[in-house]
Amino acid sequence: MKSPPLLVAALVACVIVLGFNYWIASSRSVDLQGRIMDLEGKVRRAAAERGAVELKKNEFQGELEKQRQQIDKIQSLHNFQMENANRVHQEEKAVLISNITGNERLIQSLREHLKELQTEYGKLHLDVHWFQKNQTNLQRKFSYDLSQCINQMKELKEQCEERIDELTKKGSDVLQIKENKDFSEDSKKNSQVNIQLPAVKQTEFKQADLEEQKHNEDVPKAVPTVKKIDPLQAK
Repeated sequence: MKSPPLLVAALVACVIVLGFNYWIASSRSVDLQGRIMDLEGKVRRAAAERGAVELKKNEFQGELEKQRQQIDKIQSLHNFQMENANRVHQEEKAVLISNITGNERLIQSLREHLKELQTEYGKLHLDVHWFQKNQTNLQRKFSYDLSQCINQMKELKEQCEERIDELTKKGSDVLQIKENKDFSEDSKKNSQVNIQLPAVKQTEFKQADLEEQKHNEDVPKAVPTVKKIDPLQAK
């Protein structure tokens, strides 16, 4: 029995469609298998990378723990240093406050001492003014007294020179008289021995008196002295 042509054509068309679908499905299956293999490779690589990442993570966590420990040590050391620095700062601050207090007291005492010195300086300045004034008066008085003393010394010197001239003249007269008496006594020696001795003694006594008088007159009279007045005592 012969099949109709339409059925054959339909069957051929179905076969062609099925073949085409199979080819498409086969090509898709190949593509999917390739993709699956790629994905499996990626998964393996991802697993390997994940293991490496986990290893690096563990290493990093170890390093991080070490760094945390170091940070803790540094922090504790920093805290200890800060405490020491604060303690030293507080001690230095206390010392500085004590020094400032002492310096303020010293400055206050120095100011009071300066005021006392200024007062004393004013008194000394006034004393120096009066001293200079008194010194000027004393210098004038001293110059006047000195000129008076010089004049008196000149007068005394002139009087002494006149007196010395008179005594020298009198001494010459006495020696002349003595020579005359000695000559007369030598001529009368044999007859007037008892009279000669008293005369000679009297002459010697007169000569001794004259020499003593001359010696007393040669000594100058006391010259008035000018007492040097100490400016501090005069003050």
